[in-house]
Amino acid sequence: MEPTTYHLAVCDYLERREPELWQWIAASRQQHDPELRLHLLKTTYQLSREAHAALHAAVALAAQRLGIAPEVALYQAQHDSQPNVAILIEDQAAHIVFSGPVLELLDAAELQAVIGHELAHYELWQRDGGRYWIGSRLVERLAAEEAGVGEWHHTALRYQQYMEIYADRGAYQVCQDIAPCIASLVKIQTGLKQVHVDSYLEQADRILAHEGVVSEAVSHPQSFIRARALALHAAGASDCDATLAQWLDGALAPDTLDILGQVEVAALTRSVVAGLLASPWFNSETVRALARRYWDDFLPGEPPAERHLGVVGQVRLPQPHQLDEYLSFVLLDFACADPALEELPMAAALQLAQQLDIADAFERAVLKETKLKKTAVARLRAMTIPTDIHRP
Repeated sequence: MEPTTYHLAVCDYLERREPELWQWIAASRQQHDPELRLHLLKTTYQLSREAHAALHAAVALAAQRLGIAPEVALYQAQHDSQPNVAILIEDQAAHIVFSGPVLELLDAAELQAVIGHELAHYELWQRDGGRYWIGSRLVERLAAEEAGVGEWHHTALRYQQYMEIYADRGAYQVCQDIAPCIASLVKIQTGLKQVHVDSYLEQADRILAHEGVVSEAVSHPQSFIRARALALHAAGASDCDATLAQWLDGALAPDTLDILGQVEVAALTRSVVAGLLASPWFNSETVRALARRYWDDFLPGEPPAERHLGVVGQVRLPQPHQLDEYLSFVLLDFACADPALEELPMAAALQLAQQLDIADAFERAVLKETKLKKTAVARLRAMTIPTDIHRP
């Protein structure tokens, strides 16, 4: 079981871009917290090995199948009627707390799945020298220091949601069957004593068949997403990562970008501008100066990034996205940069907007922000652009 692509990418970014913060967080790992243990003893009933041998046997089996060997203590929370299971993690210890009637709701296989899920959190925190724990604490700290809701807030949210996806995969690794994993999830969410897993997967399919369905949860993805994501993982679906990104991240949109989305939009913007400035006639000193305000290392004639090119070598935008207005104003910025180039830049921008399938948004921006009329826009869109394309 490998970390999710999302966790790998975020940790790679943080370790590369914030090495001092990374090392500072790494040095803060708590080896042992006596106050946590005392708090748990005061507020729960501890489920001893002698009185709850089956539960402890399930812990031992889950730990073996996950390849870990933590010290594990089990507890039943007091004064909490809502079904739930949570894990509190120290360096070499895990405290699993059951709340509400979970132990009565779930059968043995479902309890095994829940314990596997919780211990998968511990396994992720321990692997690779605690790398993914460090990443989690760092994005949470950056989000807490952020003014308003920005890229670190969205990064922390998605990091947590992908952790739940990872832990569900851990439950599957322990059980080797998605049925108890999904049944336990739905039972805890609903309080039902009986759940038909196939019916719930069909329900999830009906929801996800609607275009644009994205997780609306604050931390844990919604149950129908988790159930279908686990089914895809168990089936070894080749498009699992891409499908998960659609469900958890949603459309690439300026208002909801996480740090990875921000990096991608910056790279995509550069590819769009490179496509616009491909012709040598467009590379006047004024235009080059504007490009250097976007990226100080931008070079005249540089090609778009290969990953942003379609089958015919033209820039294509990823789907789904909500970048029409943003990219329209980027194009307009360059189309109006150098009046000495006369009409050609606007004609080139109109034709690129059409190629990118953002023509309507760009035309609205042109009509609002310039003195051009609709007849002039139509004429420029049909203009023949010089084809002396230069590639280094």
